[in-house]
Amino acid sequence: MKYLSQKLSAFILCIGLVLNACQPGSSNEPVRRTQFIMGTLVEITVSHSDSKVIQSATTQAFDEMQRIEQLMSTYRPDSEISRINRAAGKEAVPVSPEVEEVIQEGIFWSKQSSGAFDITVEPLVQLWDFNGEKEIVPADSTIEKTAALVNYRNIEIKDHTVRLTQPGMAINVGGLAKGYAVDRAVSILRDKVTSGIINAGGDLYAFGQKSEGNLWNIGLQHPRKPQAILAAFAVQNQAVATSGDYQRYFIKDGVRYHHIFDPQTGKPARTMISVTIITTEVMDADALATAVFVMGPNKGLEWVDTLENVEAMAVLENGSIFYSKNFQKQPQFALK
Repeated sequence: MKYLSQKLSAFILCIGLVLNACQPGSSNEPVRRTQFIMGTLVEITVSHSDSKVIQSATTQAFDEMQRIEQLMSTYRPDSEISRINRAAGKEAVPVSPEVEEVIQEGIFWSKQSSGAFDITVEPLVQLWDFNGEKEIVPADSTIEKTAALVNYRNIEIKDHTVRLTQPGMAINVGGLAKGYAVDRAVSILRDKVTSGIINAGGDLYAFGQKSEGNLWNIGLQHPRKPQAILAAFAVQNQAVATSGDYQRYFIKDGVRYHHIFDPQTGKPARTMISVTIITTEVMDADALATAVFVMGPNKGLEWVDTLENVEAMAVLENGSIFYSKNFQKQPQFALK
């Protein structure tokens, strides 16, 4: 996956989510540790009376996230995802259980969303450059040719191997893998501490309580006002992820081009500017946020309302906000 670094100042808002956590203090206060993993600042905040337990638990959680990065980063030529992509149209590639699980999950949500989310979108990611200094809009003919490579149905999984059937295809597990890494890290923490929160550049999971009687509180970054909070709510044993057109983008001739592509057109999806998902696993939240963003508010939220333990909040360019049926019932929900 292409983990794209953000400027340090942007970490304050963590790509759409701000964590209201305490700094280390007394033994009753949450303690926060940070590391740079998967191209973003990962914050782990836990509560426990024994500092040695905190150190051990958070170290193991960070180590697990780094292990997942080694398996799935496209910046690493020896990663399993890189090997799969290089072998597109050729041989099947043996994969670990972790990589197989993430790819299977990507195929699942690709099917469930009727292709609004597509795990094989990587050729479009490579075509549009949101990291370089050149703000180039590809020609329509090039976009159309590249979009033809995007089709999750052309992934074959058999006997713990993965094969991309068409030359030029490539898998993108960026958000999925980061969410998966957070989910794995959370499972490690929960065996050792009763309360904590992991925030990996906006991919977030909170369990337990910040303190007795107090839930973990987060704020959603305003899509057009980077230093402002749009809404806030409390979470407990829940995952949160946000997709927005303000994360990686450029503006050319008055048009905003961003990194969330409609697989059907090969171009940035246009209906919305931000989608936040609350559900039970971070990996699912990532996929759902992308899918709903591409679908648009009506179709996307109608779909969310058919899913169990999933809520969504969508923001349109004109500032209108739409919610799934129970999003506003989240504890301590408030627009700012």
